[in-house]
Amino acid sequence: MKELIQFKRQRELGDVLSDTFKFLRLEYKPLFKALLQNAAVPFVILIVFSAYYTSVATDFTNILEGSFNASGVFISLIGLVIALFFYYGVLYGTILNYIKLYIENEGIVDQTLLKQQVRADLGRLTGLSFLSGLMLLIGFMMCILPGVYISVPLSLSFAVIVFKNKSVIDAIAYSFSLVKGEWWMTFATILVVGLLLYVANVVFSLPLIIYSLVKAFSSTEQLSPANLSGVFDWVYISLNVATTAIQYILAGIFAIAIALIYFNLNEKINQTGTFETIDSIGSDI
Repeated sequence: MKELIQFKRQRELGDVLSDTFKFLRLEYKPLFKALLQNAAVPFVILIVFSAYYTSVATDFTNILEGSFNASGVFISLIGLVIALFFYYGVLYGTILNYIKLYIENEGIVDQTLLKQQVRADLGRLTGLSFLSGLMLLIGFMMCILPGVYISVPLSLSFAVIVFKNKSVIDAIAYSFSLVKGEWWMTFATILVVGLLLYVANVVFSLPLIIYSLVKAFSSTEQLSPANLSGVFDWVYISLNVATTAIQYILAGIFAIAIALIYFNLNEKINQTGTFETIDSIGSDI
């Protein structure tokens, strides 16, 4: 019999962490298939823009020659941001809808139905990515603390859109009500998950860091824009793109954790899972 993760229940911080990786361990094959079918194209587009932006932004030879391509950097940055919002919309849509179908069908996920639901939610999730980014930017510009505060409910808004089928604005409002009285614990959980992913990202970044240091210290000449261009060569760009790609993939782990955090808060307020369990027991009698 297939082992299932019970999402609709209350969890402590340790349970969120352990169940996040347990779900990933149990479902990595069909989940990877789902991501390949739904997120592969946005992922490739994002990587292309990331590579182009890195290439343009590290072209120090043009700076030395007085012909820095400011418009190219700006255009590549805008393209990168748009691709990033779109990718996260698809990534969260795929993983959260996968979990939704997993819950509804007791571990069985129809990939065709999943693709339909991802497409149905894509507009709202992409819009939420853009709006969240804008709100966080404004929040962090206002002495940082407002940005930290709103980052917690905004993180949960993606789950609210998928699991409650709400609009972007309603999802954000509902997320604020979810964390009311639970902000600190939710923040701590998100922070720990974020730190674990950060450590993983640093580990995968080591080849890039080591290569950059070796290139920098191997040059006996005085640093100049021309020498810097030698540091940021095609190997550096390739390693940078590979490292960035891994970071974008690891972001999917955060989406799983967000789902568990959402259901934990929802259970504390609405006790949905408890009532469903009682109903199922009653129907079996």
